[in-house]
Amino acid sequence: MPSGKTHDAITLLLAPPTFAAGWGLTGDWTMATAATCAMLFGGLMFGPDLDIQSRQYTRWGVFRFLWFPYKVMFRHRSRWSHGIIFGTLIRVVYFAAVLTLVAWGGVYLRAVFLSGGTPPGWGDVLHAWRVIEEQAAAYGVGADVLLAVFAGLWWGAATHTLTDVGWSVARKGSEIF
Repeated sequence: MPSGKTHDAITLLLAPPTFAAGWGLTGDWTMATAATCAMLFGGLMFGPDLDIQSRQYTRWGVFRFLWFPYKVMFRHRSRWSHGIIFGTLIRVVYFAAVLTLVAWGGVYLRAVFLSGGTPPGWGDVLHAWRVIEEQAAAYGVGADVLLAVFAGLWWGAATHTLTDVGWSVARKGSEIF
């Protein structure tokens, strides 16, 4: 498989064409920028190799513990981690769930140990997500921006998977000759 440096180089080389495609498809430089930034994040930090000790995994630094359950749950190069269709979706859902649990745990511990108040329930967590959604909408972050961000995340991860597949095909093809 290609090295982490190769994957990083491909991600960086594809940023300008990604921006051009985003601008061409939407006619909006903000949407193109959102998709391109998400693609860079998807390729450098949020890609399929979070299921092993990789450059992507170690880049999370002190926050890499957030990805440890993901490493345990998914076998490397499975269709769930490297899958071109479900891989990114699973990581987005996983990451949102982990952030929700961490935030809820922090608020719970603060309420119980520091302020002596009533710990939050899941209804409070859902309310917090609704407030975040309302604030995002107030700042113009609608479904179109979220779709552009998801497309960028998907494209960043897809370039990784497609590079792995291309590398395997090229290697096996060279063994035939």
